[in-house]
Amino acid sequence: MRQRETAEAVQLETAGIAIPLDGALDVRERARTAAVGHVLAAHELLEVAGAARAAHRARTALTRVRSEAPLLGTLGGGIPDLEALRGLIEESIDDRGEVADSASPELRKIRRELVAAHERLQQRVQSLLNSPTVRAALQDPLITIRDGRYVLPVRSEARSAVRGVIHDTSASGATVFIEPMAVVELGNAWRELQVQERHEVERILREISDAVGQAAEDIVDAIERLARIDVARAKGMLAKELDARALAVVGHDQPWLVERPAELRLIDGRHPLLDGEVVAVTVVAGGEHRAVLITGPNTGGKTVALKTAGLLCVMALAGLPVPVEAGSRIPVYESIFADIGDEQSIEQSLSTFSGHITAIIDVIERAGPGSLVLLDELGAGTDPTEGAALGIAIIDRLIAARATVIATTHHSELKLYAHRTEGVTNASVEFDLETLSPTYHLTIGIPGQSNALAIASRLGMPSEVIAAAREGLSSDERDLESLLGELRAQQSKAARDAAQAADAESEAEDLRDELRRERQELKAETEQLREQARRDIRDELRRVERLVQRTKRDVEAARLEQAAVDLERAQAAAAELVEPEAAPEDRVRPPAAGVDIEQIEPGATVWLRDIGSPGDILTVPNDNGEFEVQLGALRTRVTLDLVERVDPPEPGSRTLRSTSMPAAPADTRSEVEVRGRRVDEALPAIEQFLDLAARAGHGRVRVIHGRGTGALRRAVRELLSEHPLVTRYETAESREGGDGVTVAFLAGAREGG
Repeated sequence: MRQRETAEAVQLETAGIAIPLDGALDVRERARTAAVGHVLAAHELLEVAGAARAAHRARTALTRVRSEAPLLGTLGGGIPDLEALRGLIEESIDDRGEVADSASPELRKIRRELVAAHERLQQRVQSLLNSPTVRAALQDPLITIRDGRYVLPVRSEARSAVRGVIHDTSASGATVFIEPMAVVELGNAWRELQVQERHEVERILREISDAVGQAAEDIVDAIERLARIDVARAKGMLAKELDARALAVVGHDQPWLVERPAELRLIDGRHPLLDGEVVAVTVVAGGEHRAVLITGPNTGGKTVALKTAGLLCVMALAGLPVPVEAGSRIPVYESIFADIGDEQSIEQSLSTFSGHITAIIDVIERAGPGSLVLLDELGAGTDPTEGAALGIAIIDRLIAARATVIATTHHSELKLYAHRTEGVTNASVEFDLETLSPTYHLTIGIPGQSNALAIASRLGMPSEVIAAAREGLSSDERDLESLLGELRAQQSKAARDAAQAADAESEAEDLRDELRRERQELKAETEQLREQARRDIRDELRRVERLVQRTKRDVEAARLEQAAVDLERAQAAAAELVEPEAAPEDRVRPPAAGVDIEQIEPGATVWLRDIGSPGDILTVPNDNGEFEVQLGALRTRVTLDLVERVDPPEPGSRTLRSTSMPAAPADTRSEVEVRGRRVDEALPAIEQFLDLAARAGHGRVRVIHGRGTGALRRAVRELLSEHPLVTRYETAESREGGDGVTVAFLAGAREGG
């Protein structure tokens, strides 16, 4: 729960969301005393109001971020509402900590009368001060106050000159301070109003204190919630300062906290109290290896590594942010034991060794499966052989108790013990012999060298002394140090090789990614070229198809145009046969032989003499003998003298016939919809529609193509602009579809058709 609060606070801190807590003082004791009848002073009530204001702001801020920080949002949302109490206090007490006139009507009235009484008193005293008789008796021409009363400083020998009440005398006795009888009543009235004011202020403070007492439980609850929020906010700020945000996981689970017993894994852990360039250490203990023995030279960083591991575990259990990297795991230990440092005690007459043993005895008695045990310099302070044997026995006992152990030691026997014993592993801290300084890097699995002789030699110890010391080492010890040196050299080489391999792998991976990207780009470019080629072919096919259709229409139009010309010539020739002197109204051409004007009726087929082409009669003859005839797509007027013969309409048939251009179906519509089709599908359908619409006599048609990307609309209008049957086109009005519809007007027909 603590870590969840920390994670949410870290998230809010990272997002720059502040939790306002200004004015949040601990006023719990104030509330408790008010609850038992104590009257709080004005400044104490202001502190309560400040806490109530902070509670309101925190509740408002956290309620807004409940989705991002559910735990803190719920905690803040549960803060009691103290706004009514805050309003009561702030309306009654001003910022100076004084009860305001607005606290009650009675107080306002008293203070108004108090000001008036004070002015009258001052004016009366000032008039006495200006009296020549009184001024002559004064020590100094001024007004002063004694015991809350206005008095005049009168010389002792002239006291009889001023009748009044003596309130004080000077230290020398030369001056007496007299309240003149003329102002005593005015002073009494002023003092009485002051007493009334004090009583009313006390009543107001008691009333507000009662309100605080009644809200005492809510105030205590609010302060405790604010304190918990404040701690979470502080932990979020600490996480930023320590750069410890890798484990800040928002949610109900904290996956890096694991149930005991489990492996402790601290990846790149940093001691939170060290300044400057802190070397991160990786510590692994528990799990497969119950005990880890850290070896190496003095001042090499063994104890720092031990303390880092213990402190980070305690921080995790306390709910604090832990400065480690992602992938770390910390068991929820029920107890952490540490024996670190010099435990000498003069009072108890305990040596260093005795102090350590006393502490370790307590650890052995209490440690169990849920314990982490930290032991510094195990087996030190006594005979090396016995100390090593005792250290091994202690480790065995703690492993048997299933505790997790991290210990430091100098004993070579413990290094061999860790190497040979299942469940125990070595670890070492590195030491740079060139600079005689530790690197603080911790390596798990390899024991460290003491390097005592090497360090002494670097520091200038005579070579013969170093040689004698080496001779004094047993062969096993020399072999062990030599073996450790070789192991460390091999490890260093392996680390370098691993680094080189990692670099090579990274380069290979980068090259693989680059080749993959290039292949994908080439594939995409090839597909794009193919698609473009397909589009170009389709466009070319559409252009060819339109050209063929246009050619067909041009040929048909030319034939019809020629027929119309021949008809006009025939009409002109017929007109020449009319006598010049005939009046215009008498110019009715004579009918052809065998053709009666009664035969001219709509629907009949008429054969024109000069062109030999049939047409459909559309209207009855007018007074001039003219009537309309439909010749294919051409609509014209002819006279009866041009008619060769007339075929009556077939019974029940209303269809107009034409051998040059078949009539369109009777149900031919005046609009076509191609919305959603491809261009190569839509254009032929539109051309067929235009042909049918023209033959059906529609002068105005609608092409519904939709808005879409605009590609189909552009193709449709390009077709209409070149089509011989289309005289013009325009965008439909909004009620007819707007940009999604184009209106076309056809030749040889009325636009309203």
